[in-house]
Amino acid sequence: MQRFLKILGALASGCALSLCFEPFQQGWLVWGWLWILLPILWTTKGKWRRLKGFGYGYLSGFSFWLINMKWIWTVTGLGAVTIALYLALYFGAFGAFAAVSGNPWRKEAKLAKTVPQRFQEMSRSLAYAAVLGGLWCGLEWIRGWMLTGFGWNGLGVAFSNSLMLAQNAEFVGVIGLSFLPVFFSAVVVQVGRRFYQQSVLGGVKILHWDFATAMLVIMATFTLGTFRFTTVIGSEKIKAKVLLIQQNIPQKAGQIQWSAQDIVDGFIELTEDTLERIDNQTIEDLKNVGEEVIVSGQRPDLVLWPEACLPEWFYLDEEGRPVGGPAIESILKYIVSIGDFTLITGINEIEGNPEDPSARFYNSLLALDSDGIRQSFKKHHLVYFGEAIPNIQFLRDLYEETTGVPFGGGLTPGQDFDPLTLKLRGVDIGLIPSVCFEDTVPRLARKFVRPEPQLIVNITNDGWFQESEGAAQHFQNSLFRSIELRRPMLRCANQGVTSVISMVGSTFDPVTAEDRRLVNGEGSHFHRGALLANVYLPTDNAVTLYSRWGDWFAVTGLVIGFLWSLALRFAIC
Repeated sequence: MQRFLKILGALASGCALSLCFEPFQQGWLVWGWLWILLPILWTTKGKWRRLKGFGYGYLSGFSFWLINMKWIWTVTGLGAVTIALYLALYFGAFGAFAAVSGNPWRKEAKLAKTVPQRFQEMSRSLAYAAVLGGLWCGLEWIRGWMLTGFGWNGLGVAFSNSLMLAQNAEFVGVIGLSFLPVFFSAVVVQVGRRFYQQSVLGGVKILHWDFATAMLVIMATFTLGTFRFTTVIGSEKIKAKVLLIQQNIPQKAGQIQWSAQDIVDGFIELTEDTLERIDNQTIEDLKNVGEEVIVSGQRPDLVLWPEACLPEWFYLDEEGRPVGGPAIESILKYIVSIGDFTLITGINEIEGNPEDPSARFYNSLLALDSDGIRQSFKKHHLVYFGEAIPNIQFLRDLYEETTGVPFGGGLTPGQDFDPLTLKLRGVDIGLIPSVCFEDTVPRLARKFVRPEPQLIVNITNDGWFQESEGAAQHFQNSLFRSIELRRPMLRCANQGVTSVISMVGSTFDPVTAEDRRLVNGEGSHFHRGALLANVYLPTDNAVTLYSRWGDWFAVTGLVIGFLWSLALRFAIC
């Protein structure tokens, strides 16, 4: 019976954690889900306690990922279950560690009565909590790169609506933020047990110094985050106007449901209509200048279309510039002729003869300014079983059976980590490019950071998963890049969250307080429209600790956890 209850508890803990993320958004549960799992792991006894701990952790992880990744069912149920089975392994590894090496209840400890005993008790409690928190961060870091990596929805992502705590990502990354809830939960569970023992024995309920210390850590983190939030918001910036176009084109898996002509016509129409509306508003405001009305109309400096929206492939010319067929070339020439702006759009590129097996195919981002200067970025982080599948017929047949559409062919990852350069309001700026899910890969984005004014640009589709919470989770994970790098972000989606994100991870304009997300009257981001908004680039050219050192905190936690296990194994401490 006890084992059955533990299994139910492990499953319940994963379910509770899943409620922290979209579409539930109960982020406060990130502080309490481990209150269920840790007592289960720490009371596991017997010869096979490490294996049992792995099992309980695995069950918790499986229930979490099965609920959290349910949006993948819109494409493939088998894929959703397979991903959950794999990702649960990291929870299992944490469970195995927590049940043995990270178990403060391995040996029965007497209740402290003297001051030295209480100090020793506090130190022991905090040490175990810190090691568990560090190890969890290390496991999230491994998950972020193992088998190409899937770093979505670590515990730190639950702070997407707690921006003061989230600001600390500039020091330790979003993975490092996961330390706080694990550390705090481990202390609370230890203190709770101690408090219960005191109650049973009729002892005096004394102050638990480890709990007070844990609270001080959280308060200090919140205070530092508040200070950085205020400092970043008030810093000097370059202001620019951006126009983001979203068509909400339906698709099934990787298969677009509209014709190429409808797609192109739609982008042109939305762009033209918005520019015309801006011009009309400017004329109207100019008529009222005598009445002291400020001229609000202003054409954009940047126009963004989303990922892979142009229906023809581009080839590289002798100078390495992407060149399309006559139809696409005429479209690009027309678009940049109707305004003094830079167009940023998704394209597909071919390097070499497409009939040649050695030809390389890329999912790319194109930047084209009004002078006709072109630059492109080739996507690095390909999505397995979406953009790349090993050349094994069984796997390709499996893709077709589970998605209902044929696999369109594998892509080649890009290799260049130089930011694109363009002029914005007469200032040279760097563009940190990302395509699709690349804006959820912090280790990749930081490689483009330079000590200069920079802007993160993400073009994505998100139409694969239709009107599920997949797009909202994508956005929830991506906003931390702006905090980690202290660079604003433009996100232009086909069927996702099109928005402007400030350097503090907020979509609200720091001057006008306007929410810079493209939503309809019901608040849904699944609709056709255009977003005209301000973006503010930093002028101090500061490079954050995370930009320089990456996931140093998570790696340190992993190393300390490994050394801690060795030390206990050989009875060093």
